Amino acid sequence: MTLATDLDGVYSVNSVTDYDGPLQKKSDGQTEIIDGKTHRVDAAGCVWNSTFEWIDDEKTQVKMTSVADPSNADADFLLTRPDGTPTSEAVTYETTLNVKRKGDKVQMTGSINYGGNTVLLTMRKG
Repeated sequence: MTLATDLDGVYSVNSVTDYDGPLQKKSDGQTEIIDGKTHRVDAAGCVWNSTFEWIDDEKTQVKMTSVADPSNADADFLLTRPDGTPTSEAVTYETTLNVKRKGDKVQMTGSINYGGNTVLLTMRKG
């Protein structure tokens, strides 16, 4: 399908996880989608590059592919690989987000499952 360029705008990013380990997550914040893509640096200094691609003709679901690169992040910051082990290398996360609209407001929600953990992700615009 095509990149979800019609979702362009500034979004708040919020996550809730069942992860209960020693690695502090600092990925929440704000991001801007431009031409169906984002580039942002989170509070830990981890770089996130994401793409959003429509997966249905009704435009109710997008595939989000995020590459997180912690190479310039805080010294004590690590990501979690899909097998659950910590890493300071880039990790790619993929998920399907449900898209709901009301006027200019957009909300995308979904979950990312990896390493035995689940992250519930919400992105809101407007």
